[in-house]
Amino acid sequence: MRAMSEAALPVVLVASLLGLVFGSFANVAIHRWPRRESIVRPASRCPACGTPIRPRDNIPVVSWLLLRATCRDCGARISFRYPVVELLVGVLWGLVAAVHGVTWALPAFLLLAWALVVATLIDLEHRIIPNKLTYPLAPVTLALLLLGAAGDGSWADLRRAVVVGIALPVGMFLLSEAFRHLRGQSGMGMGDVKLAVSLGLVLGWLGGWETVIGLYATVIAAVVVAFGLVLGGRARLATRIPFGPYLAIGTLVALLAGEPLTGVVRTWIGLA
Repeated sequence: MRAMSEAALPVVLVASLLGLVFGSFANVAIHRWPRRESIVRPASRCPACGTPIRPRDNIPVVSWLLLRATCRDCGARISFRYPVVELLVGVLWGLVAAVHGVTWALPAFLLLAWALVVATLIDLEHRIIPNKLTYPLAPVTLALLLLGAAGDGSWADLRRAVVVGIALPVGMFLLSEAFRHLRGQSGMGMGDVKLAVSLGLVLGWLGGWETVIGLYATVIAAVVVAFGLVLGGRARLATRIPFGPYLAIGTLVALLAGEPLTGVVRTWIGLA
């Protein structure tokens, strides 16, 4: 991670605070998208009694603590997941801002970090990555990267982003089809392939080596989890774990530690 300058500190603090707010929005998406509900209307409400949440009770993390994890109106328990997601997005946004600093492409990186949290939790619970996330995510990410290229003249990065944004999902789809022909079942869901468009755009923008690191980290995460389940005598569970969380881990590793890991990977494969 690059040393954070004093000038970048306000950006990191602002990103972290905004991350808490968008983490609250992530909770709405995680709850409603699998149920095919709008994330715009109605306003945030208690899942148990349906009472709209007051503004004073909708402050990320703080309100959950002050309410002692219960609804003010019906007393129903509020899941621990809500403050965890808010904190997770806030921490991730702060880290992304600290690593990449003030750059025109920063909004695209923050958006992807938010989307990865949402996709991971929905995929773990419902084994889907909803189209309501993947379909708008790719064009918005591309638009933000286009803004980044126009802002700092990184047109070569944009071209590489587009190439990887096409190649990654196509490669994943072909691997899934090959697995299906060999084993009689799909190797991964189409939600993973659709999400890979946005992942490829950001990984490609970061660089060729960052793309390699993201792929390596994805595979390593999958292998470590599968190996752990085998050792724990729960090998069958490995076949039921969705692939989206592994993609999220790999992409976040590349996004947060791609630059320092580049030298490690180059040495590992004998190019250093």
